[in-house]
Amino acid sequence: MSHLTNIIRKELRELLTPGSVASVLIMVVLFAGLGGLIGGEVEKASAIPIVGVANASAGDVVLPDGTSWSVYDSLCSYYTASGVDPDEIGDYVVTMESTGPDGIIGEMSSLGLTSAILVDSGFATDISSGTRGEITEYYVFEPTGMFGTVSSTAVSMVIQAMSSDLSSRLISSVSGDLDHTFLMSPIECGGNSINTVIDGTAHPGVTPQDVSGQITSQTMMIPIIIMIIIMMVGSIVISSMGSEKENKTLETLLTLPIKRTTVVTGKIVAAALVGLVYGLAYMVGMSIYMGSLMDPLSSGVDLGSLGLSLDIADYALVMLSMFMSIICALGICMVLGAFAKNYKSAQTMTMPLSLLAMIPMFIVMFSGWYSAGPALQAVTFAIPFSHPMMAMQALMYGDVGLVVAGLVYMAVFATATILATVRLYNSDILITGLGQNGLVQRITGRK
Repeated sequence: MSHLTNIIRKELRELLTPGSVASVLIMVVLFAGLGGLIGGEVEKASAIPIVGVANASAGDVVLPDGTSWSVYDSLCSYYTASGVDPDEIGDYVVTMESTGPDGIIGEMSSLGLTSAILVDSGFATDISSGTRGEITEYYVFEPTGMFGTVSSTAVSMVIQAMSSDLSSRLISSVSGDLDHTFLMSPIECGGNSINTVIDGTAHPGVTPQDVSGQITSQTMMIPIIIMIIIMMVGSIVISSMGSEKENKTLETLLTLPIKRTTVVTGKIVAAALVGLVYGLAYMVGMSIYMGSLMDPLSSGVDLGSLGLSLDIADYALVMLSMFMSIICALGICMVLGAFAKNYKSAQTMTMPLSLLAMIPMFIVMFSGWYSAGPALQAVTFAIPFSHPMMAMQALMYGDVGLVVAGLVYMAVFATATILATVRLYNSDILITGLGQNGLVQRITGRK
């Protein structure tokens, strides 16, 4: 039993290094932060919606028993029942002056509204005569994460609640024969009555969920592929450096009459080529997988007709962004691998790289760059692997500046890590280890 205990202690000492423990703690903090982020997005999406009301109808609906029903009063009743203080109804139900599509879109922009409804001019007359009245919905599409389009669903639910309220009033007041379908659903909504506004143009029959779902189906694979490639290539490079130290081949390589810059460049170029091969293979596989998964659920929205398609130049920028992110990952791997003592310790070095790849993937998928706050945007931009994950959507929205800024940042980041690697290869750290380095000894007071 004592031998077994000694072996267990030995393995625990080798596995539970300060680096591995720190990585686990960082992982806990990461997921706690992501949980708060996702919870905040869900809370924001499930909040009571603010809706603009453009009423072109002349007067209220006159019910069969002579009483009246109005859209505004029904909305007030709904929001009051949802917990809104009656004195604050005006903050949630915003009365609009415009009654035409262009005017409504412009007024939504000036008021900062993302959703509005237009009550048709003949709404009251139609309902009073036993015909379904029409309410048209307008939504401003905003680039967001997974939960960003829930607010449009909430407004549709408000309209359905108004229709139910009017239906119950009609049924309770009717004294003669009226159409059963009309009584059950007196308000005409949905279908072509829904308009999604993109770049100031209203697209009828298209919901924000349709647009967001179609964009997600085309861009979701990029964050996943980037994360997989970086984790795989990073593990290979760091493990290779740990194996070279363990087998003493690194010492032989460093004694050859070859410039250290050549050695570093050769390692990075070779690993980058492997990363590109992996990337192309995964893109083909993931395209087939995502196509078979998403096609049955596709909304059928043509993004090209909405001005959200990409051309050859855009795809070239996406591929360049992916390549630059791989170079950045390799630069980090070379720095981390320099401190690996052997193959086993090199395995623990991959954890920081995995964390850096996972953070932007979750942020881009759940929150999105454009809906994130300034602090979260700063963190996302600072992680070089974020940029290819954001590039495709950014180009769809015409934000070329963000993609170019990301390329410039990744170029600077990659250059800095490569120079740091060359500096490490020119020092004695690779052979003697970090603890025997003269600078570290002076800092720690060891001799």
